[in-house]
Amino acid sequence: MKKNQKKIHRREFLENIGKAAGSSVMFRAFLAMGLGSSISSCGSSSAESSSISNGSSINSISQQPFSLGDFTSQKSPRPGDWPVNSGTGKSVTILGGGIAGMTCAYELQKLNYSVSILEATDRAGGRNRTIRSGDVVNELNSSQTCMFDNHNELYFNPGPARIAHSHEFLLSYCREFGVELENFTNRNSAALLHSTTAFSGKAQVAKTVFSDTRGNIAELLATAINQNALDSELTSTDKTRILNMLRSYGDLNRSSYKYEGSSRAGYSGQENVGSRDRDTQISARKLQDLLVDEFPHWATNHSEGINQQPSMLQPKGGMDKIARAFYAKISSSFTSEAIVKQIRKISEGVRVVYERGGISYEIESDYCICTIPATVLKDIQNDFSSEHQNEISSFQYSNAPKLAFQSRRFWEQDNSIFGGISYTNQDITQIWYPNNSLGANKGIIVGAYIWGYDAAATFSDQLPQQRIDSAILQGTNLHSNYQNEVSNGISVAWRNIPFQLGAYGLSSASVLLTPDDNIFFAGEHLSELSGWQEGAILSAYHAINEITKKVHK
Repeated sequence: MKKNQKKIHRREFLENIGKAAGSSVMFRAFLAMGLGSSISSCGSSSAESSSISNGSSINSISQQPFSLGDFTSQKSPRPGDWPVNSGTGKSVTILGGGIAGMTCAYELQKLNYSVSILEATDRAGGRNRTIRSGDVVNELNSSQTCMFDNHNELYFNPGPARIAHSHEFLLSYCREFGVELENFTNRNSAALLHSTTAFSGKAQVAKTVFSDTRGNIAELLATAINQNALDSELTSTDKTRILNMLRSYGDLNRSSYKYEGSSRAGYSGQENVGSRDRDTQISARKLQDLLVDEFPHWATNHSEGINQQPSMLQPKGGMDKIARAFYAKISSSFTSEAIVKQIRKISEGVRVVYERGGISYEIESDYCICTIPATVLKDIQNDFSSEHQNEISSFQYSNAPKLAFQSRRFWEQDNSIFGGISYTNQDITQIWYPNNSLGANKGIIVGAYIWGYDAAATFSDQLPQQRIDSAILQGTNLHSNYQNEVSNGISVAWRNIPFQLGAYGLSSASVLLTPDDNIFFAGEHLSELSGWQEGAILSAYHAINEITKKVHK
């Protein structure tokens, strides 16, 4: 190294390669060796919407350090924390029969509260829904009927569709209720990465991008170490250990520490399948080619977010197996098609006025837990405090629409993609491949999952057939024969679904975490884990805990 050449600052170097590599593996290795103790860890927030700031361009990425908030400072309330029979002689009306509402009902019943649930729709579950043949999706300005073949394995989860292994309470209910689970492949190296501005707009097999990124970054760091280009000297032992790690991590040449390509990326000729010709390795890309667009780097580390893992879980037969299991436990207290019209405080508790079948009813109880989405709640007559009303009226939600097709399983038969997700910087954002019935002839492919605000709004504004046309056109950039394969498209734009008017909460709750006299609030939108069923359950526990404290103050 020339004497007048400026050395690279260690922190700057590691931060930059961390952004490019998109991998926590290297970062953790640096930390273990004491090389990155001052570097802030970047990760994804609870919902995907926090990862992308502009849905029309996924290249605009918000890299904010994640925080576990209260989960690191105190134990969350949970069943077993509340006195046995503490609800004797007390009544609770629960507004909303989603996962939060049913969790409240189930746990309060065990404490001997008298419980009533009012649900505006004709089913339990809220956004926990599974669409099958013949099901109808009603939006504010359209109606769709699912035309999938009538088969148990052909279904679509338009709301929650995967479960993290860290979501202990949801998983405990699955065990308790006997809901059978199976693997959900969240990251599949055989899936595709596509950017309109990178790789000449051609979709790339994910493993080729993973391998070349790791290899180039490993070579870069190895070169810097061998040239003593870091601002702090390394011990001989640390240098040897790091170089050995980098050689393995990036599949570098054993003597030169150069990246010359890797068999991890596959072989030429059948990149999308995995060639049987092992003579010609896929040519390695240079680092400069990998830095043209930031999007592929984001896509490579998406499965490493706090609520994401490469391998996750799903109920066998559809996500609504969980909703149905909850419903079976609390069905006697559940009233469907009960549209709440008023929520009023009274001297001894709460009065709720609702309409069912065109007839008005009233129900009075000691306490009320409201899980109704803020988008709907703001238009219901109430006498909440001004602070509660202000937060409700300003609460923001993601649109997060989804669309699915029925198809021959061409992704398996032609591309050897078995489960997993392909990414694109087009509006459709993701294509999900089914994890059930691998090897069958037909399957349900999720042709769009859109959480970027602008793109989701555009998609939601379209009529169902327009969404189908857009999804097919964009999907063709990943799978060339897409338009000839997919059919029977159906979509759900959550902001257009009556009594929902949005997907998951984006705002940070404050006032709504506190009761308004004898009215309490719950729902995933009030949780640190917004957008997840575990968040709905945690919010239910919080509401129950607050009621218990009030009963026994």
